[in-house]
Amino acid sequence: MIEHKIEQWGIRRVEKHLSRKQPLFARISDKKLCQLCVGLSFLIGFTTTFVIVAFEIYLELLGENWLAWDNLIKLVLINIGFIGLELLLLFEIGFMTTALLINRASAENHFCDKMKASLVRAVMELSEPIDNIHGIKPYKELSKFRYIKVALYSGKDILSNFVIKAVLQKSISRSSVRVYIPLISTLITGFWDAWVQQKALREVRLRISARIYVLNQVAHHQQKQVSMTYRTALLRSIAVRQSYKQECDVNLELFYDEIYKQAPITLTDIESPTLLLQSLTLLNPTEYNDVIDILTTLLFFRQRLTANEKKLLVQCGIIEQQKINPLLA
Repeated sequence: MIEHKIEQWGIRRVEKHLSRKQPLFARISDKKLCQLCVGLSFLIGFTTTFVIVAFEIYLELLGENWLAWDNLIKLVLINIGFIGLELLLLFEIGFMTTALLINRASAENHFCDKMKASLVRAVMELSEPIDNIHGIKPYKELSKFRYIKVALYSGKDILSNFVIKAVLQKSISRSSVRVYIPLISTLITGFWDAWVQQKALREVRLRISARIYVLNQVAHHQQKQVSMTYRTALLRSIAVRQSYKQECDVNLELFYDEIYKQAPITLTDIESPTLLLQSLTLLNPTEYNDVIDILTTLLFFRQRLTANEKKLLVQCGIIEQQKINPLLA
């Protein structure tokens, strides 16, 4: 419920930025635009943390008692206020950049509200909704360590600050120098915010490129006649890719829906890699190469391929794998 409200707030912010024209960024490439956003994110993390750390140093230099209620209340209020400001500014920059990327990409391609919501979730690092579409179970092979990874990822910034402070305080003996050790956390927070923003915007760019690819493929398949074996192999390719992604994907959902509408067919155990490989053997060379090219691109709907995805490519006869994601090139 809370996550849904946060998502709706993000959608409203992006919609507001979509209605604004930004001629200043018209000549900047998507990659440069994201790099600018990452640089601003570093400054935001650095500046907001500097204010918090400056107050800590102020108390140290004055010899104030940290456990005094008035100092604790001040410290808590400053932390809440500036950390909240930091998150708000980081999200706002992410929303603004996302709106610019949407306006550029959707000049010729329509982006529905569902797609815009997916981009907002990418900016805010929210999980995709849990759906079971057409019998495809994207969470079927979900790693049981996923939530542990998420917890460690979320707490890394806080833990790293404490660890580095402790190590430096042990290694530096002069008390006059040790007072300023907390300043190092400003750099840590700045680089962390920049890295997280870069990761989020890279996912936004990837989802936008994936949507354009899907729309082009749908338009292409609407204009050509294909066999039922080809359509079966293509639907199974989309389903297996969705299952391997381990989360719902609005672009894969759209692709499956549009191909299915052209000639509805009933398939069992649709996300089975074994049945996919069997369906590929029934294709002629031209159809096989076409489906393999599509499957390879669909696998790059993730920033980096997993071991299962690389294994699937090898099973399909693709030995040499691209090291650079073609959707982000």
